[in-house]
Amino acid sequence: MPAQESVPPTIRVNGSTRSSAGSSSSLRSGRDAGGGAVDSSSTRSVHSAHSHASSPARLARERRRAMSGSSGVERQRTTSRNGHGNGKAVAFVDGGGEKRAGRRRAHKVWERVVTHEWISWIPPRWSWRSWQPVIRCAVAAWIGLVVQLIHPSELALGNAAFFVLVVAFMIPPYQSLIQALEIFLNLFFFCGLGWAWVCLGVFCADKTRVPTSAAVIAAAEAKWAAYASSPTIYQVKIIYDGTYLQAKPAVICALFLAVGTGALLWWKLRTAPSPATFPLVLSCILIDVSLSIVPLYPTAFYTSGELFFKPMAVQAGIATVVAFLVFPKSVADSFQHGLAGVLAPIEDALGDISDLFAAASKMSTFGVDDGGHLAAPDDDDVEFNGKLSRWADRSEAIRTKLYSSLAGITPLRALERYLAVDVSYGRLSGKDVRDLFALLALVQVRAGGMAFFFDVVIANTRHSHLDSSAFSVRDTHAAASRPVSRATSRAPSVRGPDDTPRQSISIDDAHDTGLPPAPTAEDHSHHESYFHHRFHLPTILHRRSGSPAGLPRSKASHISLLDHLRRSQQPVGVYESQRYMDVERAISSDTEHMLEQLELLASGSRPLVDALRAAVRASTSWCVLVDKKRAVREPHGARLAEQTAALQGALDDFRGARLDVIRPYKHLFDPTHPPPDDEALQKVKHRGLFCCFVAQYHLIEFAEALLAYMRKMEELDRARQKKQLWYPRVSSLVKHFSKAHAKEDATARDDGDPNYGDLDDGAALGEAKCRDPDHVPFDTPAYNAFSKLEILPDLLWSRSAMYAVKAGAIGVLTSLPAYFKSSTSFYYYNRGIWCTIMLISALAVFAGDTTTAWIARLFASFWGCLFGMVVWYIGSGSGQGNPYGLGAICAVTFPFAMFFRVHYPGAILTSVMSTSYLNGTEVQLTNASWGWGVAWRRFICVVIGITAAWIFAFIPPRFSAKRAVRDSYSRTIASAGAILCAVLSNAHDPRVHVDTAHELDTRAQLLAARTKLAKLGVRHDNVRHEYSFRGRWPEERYTALLATLQDTLSLLAQLNHVLGQLERPWRKALLERTRLADPLFLGDILAVVSMTSTALKAGTALPQITPAPLVARFRMNSSKGLGLPHAYDPAADAHGELPSLVTADVLESDDYMRYALAVTTTFSLISRLDGIVVICKTLLGENYHISHLHLLNSQV
Repeated sequence: MPAQESVPPTIRVNGSTRSSAGSSSSLRSGRDAGGGAVDSSSTRSVHSAHSHASSPARLARERRRAMSGSSGVERQRTTSRNGHGNGKAVAFVDGGGEKRAGRRRAHKVWERVVTHEWISWIPPRWSWRSWQPVIRCAVAAWIGLVVQLIHPSELALGNAAFFVLVVAFMIPPYQSLIQALEIFLNLFFFCGLGWAWVCLGVFCADKTRVPTSAAVIAAAEAKWAAYASSPTIYQVKIIYDGTYLQAKPAVICALFLAVGTGALLWWKLRTAPSPATFPLVLSCILIDVSLSIVPLYPTAFYTSGELFFKPMAVQAGIATVVAFLVFPKSVADSFQHGLAGVLAPIEDALGDISDLFAAASKMSTFGVDDGGHLAAPDDDDVEFNGKLSRWADRSEAIRTKLYSSLAGITPLRALERYLAVDVSYGRLSGKDVRDLFALLALVQVRAGGMAFFFDVVIANTRHSHLDSSAFSVRDTHAAASRPVSRATSRAPSVRGPDDTPRQSISIDDAHDTGLPPAPTAEDHSHHESYFHHRFHLPTILHRRSGSPAGLPRSKASHISLLDHLRRSQQPVGVYESQRYMDVERAISSDTEHMLEQLELLASGSRPLVDALRAAVRASTSWCVLVDKKRAVREPHGARLAEQTAALQGALDDFRGARLDVIRPYKHLFDPTHPPPDDEALQKVKHRGLFCCFVAQYHLIEFAEALLAYMRKMEELDRARQKKQLWYPRVSSLVKHFSKAHAKEDATARDDGDPNYGDLDDGAALGEAKCRDPDHVPFDTPAYNAFSKLEILPDLLWSRSAMYAVKAGAIGVLTSLPAYFKSSTSFYYYNRGIWCTIMLISALAVFAGDTTTAWIARLFASFWGCLFGMVVWYIGSGSGQGNPYGLGAICAVTFPFAMFFRVHYPGAILTSVMSTSYLNGTEVQLTNASWGWGVAWRRFICVVIGITAAWIFAFIPPRFSAKRAVRDSYSRTIASAGAILCAVLSNAHDPRVHVDTAHELDTRAQLLAARTKLAKLGVRHDNVRHEYSFRGRWPEERYTALLATLQDTLSLLAQLNHVLGQLERPWRKALLERTRLADPLFLGDILAVVSMTSTALKAGTALPQITPAPLVARFRMNSSKGLGLPHAYDPAADAHGELPSLVTADVLESDDYMRYALAVTTTFSLISRLDGIVVICKTLLGENYHISHLHLLNSQV
């Protein structure tokens, strides 16, 4: 049938059948009927209808809208196309629906179970590779148990043989061999040091001991004469009854316990997390156990440390041997799989980018989903905004995946120092893996640059430069804050001080004056609706003269919300939000051009993205299979070479295809038309082109970094054909264990640079140094050197010193029952030492950390006691211990217990089963018998110890984790400001190229700052548990500050990198364009950094009006659009010239692409500083209010 005679499909709308080929008015009427409202504008002319129907995409959207408008009742009534439905059919459909609903409910329940925090950690770790360290740890623990189950070896271990399993679960050998060896060496060293300290205390205590009265000894012997038939029990009863206990030796032992425990915990605080963390805790246990029983013995008990040291040494030796024999793991092997783990999220993100670009290359249908949910097509702006919003939604998921690859870099960087001392058997040495990791880190950074591109798109689409979950009115009665509909409400007129309407300024005029256009009524309605939806801000953003509250009369529905906000917290950042509305209004009118540029970018970039994805997949396969058999790995090696060549070809093609994004601007440079002047170039909408340049730059950089990484793998694949044993040198071992890592000299200068020494005004301002506001330095150098001794009192009263004092004092207080004759027997027979052990394990500097440890220890001890009882009664029944049954049941249950210990973010620590066996098979020396008798006593001791630690955490000197986190963020902001100054110093370098040494030094500072910031984010979980009657901790605001600071440091790293690629003329043009050469603007930036950092540290409010938003001042530059600044004189530079006229060749050059990227990066960086100001205002509040200030009259 010919196309013109085809019968159009019919659509049922409210019981009537209509043809989809009818006029658009009929379709619109059907849609309005389904929605319950009829628009009078639905009556259109036939010519207009046919013009609309002639667009296939528009017709498809209309058809979907008409179908979605039909009611559900009508769809249920229509059982078949010909109308022959019956009751059975309906019943069958209903029954099937019930089954599907039941399956959906079951599926939801199952999803809620598997996504619960107690279960969700299991599926990602349920693999053979994750089970290998678990089996290794379980074997080590089981062998230690078998040593205890054998009677002769149990006697040799002594009365504290149960410490074998304590050490087995506390320090399992789940890491690589060299890491386990380092931990156990630290364990032997610190426990030996603790034993030496105990011996010194025993020596001092013995010097003060006097002979015990014979009458006292005779009375004790008569008291326990009933146990004389058993010499061991008889001596224990006499000793632990306090017969030989004296005051002076007890005081000395308590003093040595306090000093030793405090010193070791102080060192643990200074070095944690490190391989010495758990060894320091175990050395504290040795000191506490030994010094709590030394005063009870009549002679110098120098071997008291052996009570703990012997089982510890046995288990450490077993674990070391098992780590070498059972699934041995090397650092190089961990790195190889870690490299693949970093690349996996990047590969997934590249696949999503390819799909996004494939859809975006057809912008006529992009953004229309299966349900046809899109804005009404009669408004082109809304349609373009809907498509761009659709792009932003998908871009956000891609950005998240790209950022997730960074999570794999941090653990690998922590392992990097072990590569020099690694013992491995494979094709790659530790140095080879280190070289690969250095290249992979660059690959990840360049992939993060693509995340920046999507961030730019999202921010420009959603106008979220100031968007933050930290606003004080977030989620506050959100239902009461309803956005105003554009179709049904009229925006209030904007009047100036004289109550006359303001005259609007066109966008072109705004570009001429460097100012954004004044808001129109329609713009205010749109932005008012947007800001109500985005920030839930009341309408005080739109003030009117003569209204002190700033509330328009037509907005009475928001009075209740305002009243609530005034009773709780006033909104902040109103000034910044209003200024940002003015700025964004000037750049929000080129959505159509933005879509066109994204379409060109997608069509030209997709081949390179596909090649990048294939190359990443090949790199991942090579990393995983590098040590496999030759028959398995050779095909992947050949595939790696093929993908390297394919990627190089795709990159070469992309360098030419990327120029398509300039096609819409080539008419400006057509020789048949007059050349554009600077004013015309400044009016050109360049936002989309600059975004494309950002994506292209990062795609090229990512491809080049990946090519370098793959070529290094090819080189290693050719050079390392066979496996071999790699072992470190003795000098490397000594250097590693002494931690004497010499830093590379990053201050060397390139004396071959002809511009070296041409520092015309580099030191004109002098060096910036801090001063003591309360003291002036002495004129005599000797006095100044003597004044340095004043730091000693500061160290004694520091937070770490006070923590050590408190830890020692609390350790003595919980051990006091052991030093009194009336309570020493009770303390020993009920294992009161476990109170002290758990106290030192749970005590932390901050109350929030101690609360977190209290919760973790409570749950771990409860489940540990339950697990121990179950294992005991299964293996021994109601008896006193069956070694064969316990050995069998533990062989089955230990792997699951170790799986929890190794992979769950917590610890299971109890020795119910081993202590029960010790008491059941040997002489029962305590009141704890076995099974339940041991479990409840152990659990009570744990609760007492951790509760004592929690109570003492609130006793002065008390340190707040909230204050510490706030101070850390303050220092991070200050560090970001210092790094920004270092980057700008490189940018102002008068030499042709930036000094490489300075650039590397700045990169090291950025790496250190980002590492500290990552650790700071982990501390949020502990701060949340620091409760206060003043209110809850605003975690969402600090999380927003954390995300903003992470973006700030990433942008600083990106700006530092691109400046190293720009020559001096382009750098000066960048500084002029971004006003980073303007001292007034730089003063505003540094004032914002200093103001926010100081205010956070002091906890003081920020002024209501600040130099922010800096973006408004950023846009007051003299150069805009595609033009280049003219403040730079090309003749003044003998090393290169900046093009005096922007042509098509200039736009196509790599230098202009880097220049555009630097401009976009600087804009994003400045907007992050504005975001820091707003977030700090939500945390600190505002002061210095000025009444009757008309925000709408403030010129930007």
